Amino acid sequence: MSKISSINIGITMGDPNGIGPEVLLKSLNVMYPYKGWNPLIFGDLKILNKMNQILCTPFVFYKISEHNITFKKSSQEKICIPVLDMSVTKNRNWQHGKCNAWGGESSFQFLVKAIKYAKQKKIDAIVTAPISKKALAEAGHIFPGHTEILSYYCNVKRSIMMLTVDQLRATMVTLHVSLRQVFELLTKELILEVIEITNAGLKKMGITKPKIGVSGLNPHAGENQLFGDEEERIIRPAIDSANKKGINCLGPFPPDTIFLEHKKGLFDVVVTHYHDQALIPLKLYGFDRAVNITLGLPITRTSPDHGTAFELASSFKANPSSMIEAIK
Repeated sequence: MSKISSINIGITMGDPNGIGPEVLLKSLNVMYPYKGWNPLIFGDLKILNKMNQILCTPFVFYKISEHNITFKKSSQEKICIPVLDMSVTKNRNWQHGKCNAWGGESSFQFLVKAIKYAKQKKIDAIVTAPISKKALAEAGHIFPGHTEILSYYCNVKRSIMMLTVDQLRATMVTLHVSLRQVFELLTKELILEVIEITNAGLKKMGITKPKIGVSGLNPHAGENQLFGDEEERIIRPAIDSANKKGINCLGPFPPDTIFLEHKKGLFDVVVTHYHDQALIPLKLYGFDRAVNITLGLPITRTSPDHGTAFELASSFKANPSSMIEAIK
């Protein structure tokens, strides 16, 4: 890793047809001057230059080679940003607000190259702008989302998503699956694995003795098995096993109140069992400040917690706050 005085952050442009290029440039403009870090964009140079004109941002983008990363000096008038140009020329179809295979292929190439650079220690971390799952699929890349692509190309069995808003945090045992599949997938072993990855992730973030709260699955955490037995049959045994391993783990708590307890400071993170159980309360609490962090990887990766917002792309009115927080 680079010294603190010169952290290099690779930032992917995301789907070119969405708001990714816009929030990226707006964020870099707001955050300048870059104290202690340098941005390196993985994207499409022509689109960056065009967006620079549209947004009236003061950037000078310059193309770098794969073997020579250089950071030119900026001035008050011009902010110099290096770009690894990954333009996809085949079937090029840049249209604001349009979901298409070219956008999916572009975003995929930006991400895979950034992962490669992070694994090779050419950059210290990755921040990823939004991608479209539908566009990815149309391009022939059958991944549910960023997290699964990162796991695959980092050669790890499992990584998990942690959403953070201010001091609130949540991880998910299952992610991009149907609610019906959640009940089929949940096991004691899987819950324990997520608890362990969550615990290790918090320690890496500087929390030396993490306190972990685990949500129930059913209303009222099952109400003594009146509304379901998963809490006693699967979730509590996982919590007990985690505590035997020295992890400070509490629960299961009723899903409708666990985030209130978290906000009071009872624990440092909530382990939830499916996507919306975590994302609904945290996005409601602070959508513009929400950041996605991937735990369990050999590299550091964050992203804003919003999508491509194709419907906003042509208006150029996207809010960059979540991207700013992700870079921070």
